[in-house]
Amino acid sequence: MSKLEIVRVVFEHNEWANVRVLDAAGQLSADEMTVERGPDCGSLQDILMHMLSSHVFMLMVTGSRPSELAKVEPGDAAAIRVSFERVHARMREMVGSLSDESLEEPMTLRNPDDDGNWRTWERPRWEVLLSVGTHGIQHRGEAALILTSLGHSPGEIDYSYWNWRTREE
Repeated sequence: MSKLEIVRVVFEHNEWANVRVLDAAGQLSADEMTVERGPDCGSLQDILMHMLSSHVFMLMVTGSRPSELAKVEPGDAAAIRVSFERVHARMREMVGSLSDESLEEPMTLRNPDDDGNWRTWERPRWEVLLSVGTHGIQHRGEAALILTSLGHSPGEIDYSYWNWRTREE
């Protein structure tokens, strides 16, 4: 499997798993969406908005213009879903435009280190793109834990479940 195929598969799984989490979140009340769950993860809405913002950031750093997002009021799972749908569509376009050559192009990013100082680092585009999927895994797990505790599990969202049960042979 080429790097291009791996990136495409990671993005397909990412969208599929996000949709399952959003489906479950759509069954919650506004209060359930916004209740704080602790300093490490905040509310379910906080987690979903963090995931969404990381997707928007990825579109921006890869040169794609993100779609206009819906205005999200506290507890508004439907507006969050609309924003995810728009961003997923742009991400599909961006991934569809990639080539083996473009995946090797260097990307320069900046992020804060543990001391709050900004550092600059350079990685090939394929590594930066893979971080979208791996970043989402952690936060979908946090969201799934909250959803399950509220009686609305998103079900299996693991890559292997998606790969073995939803992809054509």
